Amino acid sequence: MCVRCGKCCSSGPNVALTIFDACRIARFLNKNWRELIGRGFYAIIADYIPILVLQGVNDRCVFLKTVDGLPTCTIYPARPMRCRLYPFIPVSPTKETVLELSTRCPGLGKGSLSDPPWADLKYYLVEVREHYALIYDMIFNKGLDPVESLEKALDIICSVTGTGQ
Repeated sequence: MCVRCGKCCSSGPNVALTIFDACRIARFLNKNWRELIGRGFYAIIADYIPILVLQGVNDRCVFLKTVDGLPTCTIYPARPMRCRLYPFIPVSPTKETVLELSTRCPGLGKGSLSDPPWADLKYYLVEVREHYALIYDMIFNKGLDPVESLEKALDIICSVTGTGQ
């Protein structure tokens, strides 16, 4: 049960995004994804693979604000899939029935028990596989550099999902 402590959004900027997450956030904010680079998320290049990460400010997600004294996600309807799944953590993109549980969540053990969000996990893993397949193909088969591949993938997915503005 979420106790609205904001700890999950305040443990450092370490939430990886898929291109689908970035497009959903851009659409929700009525912006082009390019307007959010360096303001909402940024890319890290790890061994040729670009990884989008939520931007952090003082170890807090840039989209976490205090409203009426409570930590509040300002993009909640479009929050990344990793955030939707928390405190459950996917283990592998091929294991649709395996999740780990974060022991850092203060809401654990509070309220009634609930099943893990299996449908969200399955949806997320489909997106993750498509995300990495698209980027891998552009880098290793088409010869694009990592940043070009990420930008092209964002352009493709955001235009398909109606966020290409």
